[in-house]
Amino acid sequence: MATPSKVYEALTFTRQVESAQQTYLEWEAKAFGGQPLSDVTILIKNSDGLIVHIAIHHRPLGAVLRFSIEMRERLKGKIQPDYFYQG
Repeated sequence: MATPSKVYEALTFTRQVESAQQTYLEWEAKAFGGQPLSDVTILIKNSDGLIVHIAIHHRPLGAVLRFSIEMRERLKGKIQPDYFYQG
């Protein structure tokens, strides 16, 4: 989570919805010289309330692909490059 968070130039949370085991966070961000991203983060918690799964969904597609390329470069040697968009 630390590496991707360094890509964002600005980030604003706009909405949060919670149930017993899920939290949905909507947010807007800017990256890559002001390119806007609209995002949703889903946190899944176990019965003890601990987060056991995180899913982050970005849009629009162009920003997602650019983000994936950036992660491939920043995480080189830590995560297999096959997991990221090749460009």
